[in-house]
Amino acid sequence: MPRSTSGSLVLLALVVLCFSCAAAKPPPNVQGVKILAFFGFSSQSHNNFYNALTTELAERGHDLTVVTSYPMKNPPSKNYKQIDAKVARELFSKFNTVQASTESVVERLGKWRESAEFFMMCTKVINMTEVKDLMKEKFDLVLVPMFMNECGYPFAWLNKAPLILLAPTGVASLYELGNGNPEPTSYVPNLFLPFTDHMTFAERLINTLVTHIVNFIRFYFHFPAVDAATKEIFGPDTPTVAELQKSASLQIINGHFSLNYPRPFIPAIIEAGGMQIKKNSSPLPKDLQEFLDGATDGAIFFSMGSILKAKDMPPEIVEAFTSAFNELPQRVIWKWEPEVLPGKPKNVKTGAWLPQQSILAHPNLKLFITHGGLLSTQEASYHGIPLVGIPMMGDQLLNVLRSENMGYALQLSYTNISKESILSTVKRVLNEPKFLAKAKELQTRVHDQPQTPLERAVFWTEYVLRHNGAPHLRSAAVDLEWYQLHLLDVYAFLIAFASIPLILTCCIIKKLCCSKGDRNSNPQNETVTKKKKKN
Repeated sequence: MPRSTSGSLVLLALVVLCFSCAAAKPPPNVQGVKILAFFGFSSQSHNNFYNALTTELAERGHDLTVVTSYPMKNPPSKNYKQIDAKVARELFSKFNTVQASTESVVERLGKWRESAEFFMMCTKVINMTEVKDLMKEKFDLVLVPMFMNECGYPFAWLNKAPLILLAPTGVASLYELGNGNPEPTSYVPNLFLPFTDHMTFAERLINTLVTHIVNFIRFYFHFPAVDAATKEIFGPDTPTVAELQKSASLQIINGHFSLNYPRPFIPAIIEAGGMQIKKNSSPLPKDLQEFLDGATDGAIFFSMGSILKAKDMPPEIVEAFTSAFNELPQRVIWKWEPEVLPGKPKNVKTGAWLPQQSILAHPNLKLFITHGGLLSTQEASYHGIPLVGIPMMGDQLLNVLRSENMGYALQLSYTNISKESILSTVKRVLNEPKFLAKAKELQTRVHDQPQTPLERAVFWTEYVLRHNGAPHLRSAAVDLEWYQLHLLDVYAFLIAFASIPLILTCCIIKKLCCSKGDRNSNPQNETVTKKKKKN
């Protein structure tokens, strides 16, 4: 080959290589971004989910301003500012969990007007002076939970910043129908119903009705009330809550397919279930460590979460638990708020604050008695611990039922608690190997992920920043009317088109019948007939 030809080929290869390198350059890195996290309403457990994300973002160098009803005692860094939304915390403390546990879904739906103050507590937060002052600042990204925090959405509009929504209870129809995500009620149970993904006709009917009733109340009563409040604060031109929800760049949900029933998702929904779980649990306090280390027959952890205080339990239920625990060989750690537990057995240790993840990680822990909160069931699955679930409200019944169907839990009804029912349920889970085997099987599935849930949540949060809000993830479903989304106009056209031959056939038959009747009733025909008879 001539030298000139080989030289040209080398030059061409270098040019192509340069263009390839230029085209394949990595996306720009995002650092030092100002982020507003509006967690005006939340339970303490939901805050654990939120704090995992905001803490990691702060440690990556971003500047966080967090409105929260449960401020962290030790913020992660100097670039982490907290605004205490204590007005929401005080209002939330009035909620009667025990009463809610005895009400059916229908009863709770019937009381939605009475619960208006509870669902509108977010508007009290945006009226705080410290929160109003945030309108003068500039933010590059806004994080807001979808449940009862909708009044925080306008901060994204005000700053022309991407909006990322968080769902601490996992995917629920009351969020998804407004975001373009499919919500097939034929096999996706409503968050508030104790159904599985295999429903009978009656269950599918109830599931569909409850889903649409809840969304009707949300879109036509709750949203307008929030809109009125936000327009007073942010101005009359503020978009509606529904419009802002449609404009969201991303949803980070507290769920994962290994823990939930299979269902469809659009690309803008990211599963980060269990991102509050730490890879390496914090060391236990000395007294708890010694108590669990000495549990040669195993240990049981009993906690009803952050909403239900043990002191609010009726005395007869407290006595049922103390009597039952007294007959067990296992040691019991009980989350108990008052200083003294009446009739406390020798094998029971109480505490108002207990490091749940560290306790679940201890090798002697054999059983978790829980209210069935999503974070609690996730943490039990992560550590391979069987459950006894005592659901009280909200999604807890669904979570416990799902855990029971997966084979690593049993349900104990709060309205049917007695010493005998507690002992029977606890002993069955402890003594039948299948419960532990299923828990360990689920643990393996939960750990089998290419990245941790927190790493995934952080990556996609920064992805939205790198790609100017990532509008390419947005589903066109949000631009359709409800009848277009469900193809009702198409079905109506097809039915009408298919009916044309039938209608024409009916018209022709009717015409022929009428013509025949007219001939039979013609007077001339009657005269001719009479003449024929005379002849």
